[in-house]
Amino acid sequence: MPDNPEKRYSISVFLPAYNEEDNIEQAVGDSVEVLRQISDDWEVIVVNDASLDRTGEIADRLAKENSSVKVIHHEKNTRLGGALRTGFANATKDLVFYTDADNPIDMNDLKWAVPMMSDVDFITGYRLNRDEPLKRKIYSRCYNWIIRLLFGLRVRDVNFSFKLVKQEILKKVSLHSEGSFIDAELLIEARKYGYLVKEVGIRYFARTKGVSTLASPSVIFKIFAELWFYYRNHYRNRNGDAEREKTDS
Repeated sequence: MPDNPEKRYSISVFLPAYNEEDNIEQAVGDSVEVLRQISDDWEVIVVNDASLDRTGEIADRLAKENSSVKVIHHEKNTRLGGALRTGFANATKDLVFYTDADNPIDMNDLKWAVPMMSDVDFITGYRLNRDEPLKRKIYSRCYNWIIRLLFGLRVRDVNFSFKLVKQEILKKVSLHSEGSFIDAELLIEARKYGYLVKEVGIRYFARTKGVSTLASPSVIFKIFAELWFYYRNHYRNRNGDAEREKTDS
């Protein structure tokens, strides 16, 4: 264990990125700066999800400049779910943190979040402010309400990209979602195995560069399709089996 108890964890930070040439350098730079202060063993992973701009090129340059920065390139776009599964699968450290590459948070928040992991297994953030269009606020509130209704998951901001997870959770759970439902799937699966999840409030910074694709009609349709598929084929069947076991006993 390092002499500084605050640096006892090794940490992987990964950034799923699709067409983020205007943001990726700052995202990686901010991650590196904070990780150097809070851990003696860390890595930054950029998952370039078949970007059509210079995201991959810039990320490759940053990796050449710093051996602790790694880049994984997808030949085909796999959407958020595929990018997250790649990041989780390739993260090697004790703690794994992911956030979006458009700089939605202040990476300095990791300085107080990481020490909290001595008492919990999973930290998920919720936005203290919502500087976004009204339509997106309505989508988000409806989605969070449906997740709570169907799965009993009492989380205020399921899809917010501030997730800090112990590696052991990622080794235990199986994630299948291709779209944005993967955030909910991870939380639901972690709860299934009895891991302790803590919510924390995070200051949110709206995108100032590039274009978000996460609120498009096709993305919204995909997330609800995957939600219903997971509920019918995994969650409901599993809970039904548990109830039958109780009855039989």
